[in-house]
Amino acid sequence: MSIFKKLSEVRLTQENQGKHTAGVDGVVYDTPEARWKLFQEGLSLKGYTPRPVKRVFIPKENGTQRPLGIPTGKDRVMQAIVKAALEPEWEARFEANSYGFRPGRCTMDAIEALHTTLSQHGSSPWILDADIRGCFDNIGQEPLLAKLPVFTTTLRRWLKAGVVELGFFSPTDTGTPQGGVASPLLANVALDGMERLFDAEWSDGRPKSPAYRKGRNKGVTVIRYADDFVATAPTREVLETYVRPRLEHFLQERGLAFSEAKTRIVHIRDGFNFLGFHLRKFGSRDEKLLTVPQKEKVLKHLREIRAYLDAHKQTPAVQVIKALNPMIRGWAQYYRHVSAKNVLAKVGHAQWHMLWRWAKRRHPKKSCAWVKARYYRDEGYWAFTEGKAELVKPERTPITRFTKVAGKNSPYDPALRQYWRERKKRHVGRETYVKQRLMLHQRQGYQCALCRIPFGPGECIEMDHIIPTRHGGTDDLDNTRLVHPWCHRQRHQKDGRQWPRA
Repeated sequence: MSIFKKLSEVRLTQENQGKHTAGVDGVVYDTPEARWKLFQEGLSLKGYTPRPVKRVFIPKENGTQRPLGIPTGKDRVMQAIVKAALEPEWEARFEANSYGFRPGRCTMDAIEALHTTLSQHGSSPWILDADIRGCFDNIGQEPLLAKLPVFTTTLRRWLKAGVVELGFFSPTDTGTPQGGVASPLLANVALDGMERLFDAEWSDGRPKSPAYRKGRNKGVTVIRYADDFVATAPTREVLETYVRPRLEHFLQERGLAFSEAKTRIVHIRDGFNFLGFHLRKFGSRDEKLLTVPQKEKVLKHLREIRAYLDAHKQTPAVQVIKALNPMIRGWAQYYRHVSAKNVLAKVGHAQWHMLWRWAKRRHPKKSCAWVKARYYRDEGYWAFTEGKAELVKPERTPITRFTKVAGKNSPYDPALRQYWRERKKRHVGRETYVKQRLMLHQRQGYQCALCRIPFGPGECIEMDHIIPTRHGGTDDLDNTRLVHPWCHRQRHQKDGRQWPRA
């Protein structure tokens, strides 16, 4: 258990993005001394009493606000310890088509599973596009605790700890606060079993294809990502009279219900949105399925670029490029596994027009030829540049095929260690767009050069100079290596170099 404690403390106080956010006690553990003091005080569950969470609100796309509960730093570490003990067991039990908030799984796994299901010949054409109303805030605590035979006392204390909003305390009789470390796992535990309602597994636990199911379950599929899920069926009648009533009863037992505003039944010819993608079949016989970026997400992305340019009319071009490149690259890479070539080209064209107006406004008395020579380099296309910096063109993002995680494979299964190691390497390699970094990854075996821990998908990776540049070191391949940010800081702190607070 001691290794769980130390690893949980490191992840929550050094690696986590919210490590500087305090709970109701106002304490953060952002220095080695504070972290060591926390570890010495003891992280035992015996006699442990959690503090209430601090409630804040974050805006949603529809104009409403989502409540977020922020536990104290110590409570977050304690939750991570319990999660580290519970997660391996439940990862082996969770259903194959459950993807949200699970290690080794992402939104593209859900989209690929949905695309594979709907693109098969004779697949079910009717879709129940469903959403659960206030899932985290309304989960029944007693049904949830009944499914967890261990850590019940500690989990009950967390769920009943209450919230503090603007200095006022309120009890929590339902739900698990969204924002807690253990909350995503607890939500998945509560919703586990949704797919099994429709004969989704063989007797040995292997996933069963919808075509092999019998009776009214034949052709029925449920694919879930957190509290959003999609169910398919051969006819609308099956969805209305069989699938939806069973799902409603399942949710009612857990204190949940459908969000009527976001739940609808559609035919695949009309298409539907899921996780930022739009899926729809075309052709007289519905033989061609296309998965493309959702229109609203495309427009939102373009509005964000326009808003930045409008707010930075006099900012130097190199700073504009540095600010926009991560935004453009991240958005394009999110959609690079679907039929997004035409959409990316249109986004690139709209992006060019916005930047051209931005450049022309800065020099109203200059000719178009002068503006082109000042801000653009002709490489067969007009590239917005400033010195060596060049703005990313989304249409140049290669469209690649995504490989979905196989079945119920768990990252905690020792027999699958090589499978997950190779899968992680491929994901990290796809996220690396600089050739030098990719060569360093291959040389280092996709692991940190200092701690030797493998890099994970989406993880922040920094480049370290073996001989510092201030001592004459170069940027050559032999003098650079890829490391974790916290390993990078520790290395230079030992050298006596001042480093910004992490």
